[in-house]
Amino acid sequence: MKNKILIIDDDADFVEAISLLLEANGYKTLQAYNGKEGFAQAKEQVPDLIMLDMKMAYQTEGAETAKAMSKDAEIKDIPVILATGIGKELTKKLKEILRNEAMSVKTVIEKPIEAKELLKIIKNYIGESGGKEHRELIKQITSFANKWKGKKGNLVMILHEIQNYYGYVPRGISFQLSRLLGIPLARIYEVITFYNFFKLSPPGKHVISVCMGTACYLKGAAELVDKIKSLLKIEEGQTTEDGLFHLQVVRCLGCCGLAPVVMVDQKIYSKVVPDSIEGIVSRYRQDKS
Repeated sequence: MKNKILIIDDDADFVEAISLLLEANGYKTLQAYNGKEGFAQAKEQVPDLIMLDMKMAYQTEGAETAKAMSKDAEIKDIPVILATGIGKELTKKLKEILRNEAMSVKTVIEKPIEAKELLKIIKNYIGESGGKEHRELIKQITSFANKWKGKKGNLVMILHEIQNYYGYVPRGISFQLSRLLGIPLARIYEVITFYNFFKLSPPGKHVISVCMGTACYLKGAAELVDKIKSLLKIEEGQTTEDGLFHLQVVRCLGCCGLAPVVMVDQKIYSKVVPDSIEGIVSRYRQDKS
């Protein structure tokens, strides 16, 4: 499967030239000739990368289109290369502005564009078309899809397979799954967000599970949750800023005789009291150091 690159530029000759260059190097290209059309194409086709002209019908059309894309959940993670002919000094200032914006613009390049430079930049963000990593990714997703092909509720089961493999459902995987199954990306996200089981961001290195089954609850499990939240400065379902811990509450760990129970990764801690939480957490912090 070839990587798709969307070119958005009002100069038809430029679009044609860049398309020929990219297709000669193994990429599939899509074309749009203004910001509105480009935004619609991005939503419909979900390309691997977008090449966007800064000035089209008006001076800042490209930047405003990029900003709109960065606010759209379905396409906000697609890398954008902004092309401009405003000169080196202004390009430098533009880069500074974009660096401070929460946008998907990865770099700004000047026109006229050198072929080697452009191909090198593209490779940095999506790799060579048909590269090993891309092929392995498609192969993995295809194996999940084939396992549940034709079975009722197969999308949920495929997502389960993906989460068990990665620990969460990465956005890039969702893009590829949408293409592979021929279903809208929005449908995939409807399922992911409906079920609490699915995660959209990677869990922490160590997952802390607090049992809230009847026995654990009656013996003070809620106090343990409060202590962990206070110590790690996170809420249930969140991960610490350093990515070391993820906190979750579970219905039952099947260890009622050891209540209250806390599990870190696969290790069970029994008859836990709030004062012992800091000692448990510190063991895993030492592992990091």
